Amino acid sequence: MLKKIAEIFEKEVKKEIPEFDESQLATTSLMILTAKYDGEFDEVEKDEILKMISDFYNFDKNKIDRIFETALSLTEKANDIHQFTSELNKSLNDDEKLSIIKMLWKIVIADGRIDDYENALIRKISGLLYVDDVQVGQIKKQLI
Repeated sequence: MLKKIAEIFEKEVKKEIPEFDESQLATTSLMILTAKYDGEFDEVEKDEILKMISDFYNFDKNKIDRIFETALSLTEKANDIHQFTSELNKSLNDDEKLSIIKMLWKIVIADGRIDDYENALIRKISGLLYVDDVQVGQIKKQLI
């Protein structure tokens, strides 16, 4: 069953916009899901995501907008975060995963507060990416 879900995800990603690889879409989707997690997805968080996409992938404005819209569509169809984290586990090294966690923390703190649900989400994503809790805590302390 999980294999079938993964196949659907891959087909959906490739059908959307083939110019992005799965890890780019998975990363952007996790950013959007993180921003939406507290029930409020505002312009501050969106701007932070767009800036990080630009910095991390060095995309131009048009490409940033396209990946954002594609990832937004994917998050609306997603049942859970596993499809995104499993893709990142296949394609990223440990340092890249730490960069993703750092970006997710930046999104969480962009609105000036960290609620317990957001904290739990970052811990869950970190666990699924096999990132050590100590490293996650260090990243958080650096940013707040």
